Amino acid sequence: MFLRNLRALLSVVKHRNFTRASEEVCLSQPALSQKIKQLEEQLGVVLLDRSNRVIRPTDVGEVYLYHARRALNELEMGYRAIHDVQDLSRGSLRVGFTPTFSAYLIGPLFKRFYQLYPHIKLHLRELSQEQIEKDLLEGDIDLGVAFVSPESEHIRYQPLFTERLAVAVGENSSLYHQTMMTLDEIATAPMVLLSQDFATRCYIDRYFNQHQLRPNLAIEANSISTILDLVKNSELVSILPQAIIEKQSKIHAIELMPMLPERIAALLQHKTHYTNAASQAFKALIDAEFTQVVFEQPVIFEQT
Repeated sequence: MFLRNLRALLSVVKHRNFTRASEEVCLSQPALSQKIKQLEEQLGVVLLDRSNRVIRPTDVGEVYLYHARRALNELEMGYRAIHDVQDLSRGSLRVGFTPTFSAYLIGPLFKRFYQLYPHIKLHLRELSQEQIEKDLLEGDIDLGVAFVSPESEHIRYQPLFTERLAVAVGENSSLYHQTMMTLDEIATAPMVLLSQDFATRCYIDRYFNQHQLRPNLAIEANSISTILDLVKNSELVSILPQAIIEKQSKIHAIELMPMLPERIAALLQHKTHYTNAASQAFKALIDAEFTQVVFEQPVIFEQT
């Protein structure tokens, strides 16, 4: 009963309202509210501020939540440890990855993993880099595929390859046959870019700011496939990972001078959390396909 009350509390704080939390924990709103009240009565404190439309933890609630998350995470790791099957005849693997990887890496990678371990249940989540790191710390995912960032004392970053950005140009553009673009050309070219909640867009904005330029932004989109379609069928150009562009027909990758920033793709893992057999198998696959050196371009899996 106590554990269920804890999970109810965490769900309310996560969603900041009782409606979505009740759906997540499969309880009616009155039943969910009752569980939170029971927990508050047991502790003798008020955990949630209900005075506004958005539910927030009180100061004492924040303190309690920190320890509640740690306790539940330890219990979850204990449960997974005793149910872990070393021969991989069953089990689960939870992996978060940043959106641009879904366009060229995640499909081939997990196709190969599924071929090797068909009985492992995969939970794949497309997340921002910040959310991947947060979920690793809270034990909500086992591994992350993202980028090397300023070192966290709790997260291990295993470099995989260097991802390059390039200008994507469709055959309808007058720039299609160029192999290189200057700053003056990119500043005047009509552009479609990823929205600002993408890490890739942050790199692009930083590049333009460093050179005291503003992109000629015509369209923002939160879908890579939409951007590729627009580039392919219009005069708009974009900036995307080169590995994505090179997989497309009728779209050409052009190098920008000075060069666009590079970033190192990495496998992320919590340094101290329990590593189940499925995670170990995935890491072994990564080690087999990406050697310990940092590749210039990602390996695209060809095994069948």
